[in-house]
Amino acid sequence: MNSKRITRNDKQKASILVCRSLIVFSLLFTVLRFRLYADALLAENQSRFGVITGDVGLLSQGAREWIVPHEGLPIEVGDHIRTGEDGQVEIIVSQNALWMLRPGTDIVMEHTETNAGQLDISQGVLLGKVDSGRVAAAQHWEFNTPTAVCAVRGTEFAIDVPQKQESHLGVFEGNVEMRPAEGASGEFPPVRVPTGQEGVLQRGKTIKLLKKFSPVLQQPYKDRILVEEALARNQRTWSPYTHDVRQELRRRFVAPVEPPHHSVPPPAREQSHHESKS
Repeated sequence: MNSKRITRNDKQKASILVCRSLIVFSLLFTVLRFRLYADALLAENQSRFGVITGDVGLLSQGAREWIVPHEGLPIEVGDHIRTGEDGQVEIIVSQNALWMLRPGTDIVMEHTETNAGQLDISQGVLLGKVDSGRVAAAQHWEFNTPTAVCAVRGTEFAIDVPQKQESHLGVFEGNVEMRPAEGASGEFPPVRVPTGQEGVLQRGKTIKLLKKFSPVLQQPYKDRILVEEALARNQRTWSPYTHDVRQELRRRFVAPVEPPHHSVPPPAREQSHHESKS
């Protein structure tokens, strides 16, 4: 009798374990399916405005008037962003990548996804940080100045364009490739600028590597703590946008660009019987 009881108990325990395993598997499958569905709804472009201080303006592609952006507003391709003498703005491109525009900076967003993007900076100072330790996918970010192209993969850096004939790249952590802009100074291979060094490129000249930061980049080097703090805050509070949320926020705060009105010529006047005879 005792052996029969033990066998019966073992069967009951085995049934319970099987039921529990099936429940856990079902829950995991449901969570995974929901995660895949949620990921499909997320927008590839997650860029948006972060904290804004002072004079900052936004001119969307095709628009005629500048507007004042606000924190959380999505950034789209072709957006022209500028900061005034007292302006500063955070450009959040993903949970682990953030740019900061210092006063007197002018950029145009050319392309942006979660792990890649391109923007033009015509003047001013841009500070950036990509937390490569927390991203699984490869990073590909390009920053175009009037004289240079800076390729960032995962690092902390600053780009200063004091004038259209000169660009400065300071690397605070990691490595950044710098090469002349197309047509700026002929065909030259890219130069890798390592941690703690500066690349300087003047129009018509080769890239100059400096072992120490020049006076131009002394202040951006001190200001790097601002980007580090901003990125840490963004990582704590990050919430991705879906396609619908991005579209709704842009529609609510950025007026749609009206297509140009083409004048329609008046219909040809029919000739009267008298005019046709004459």
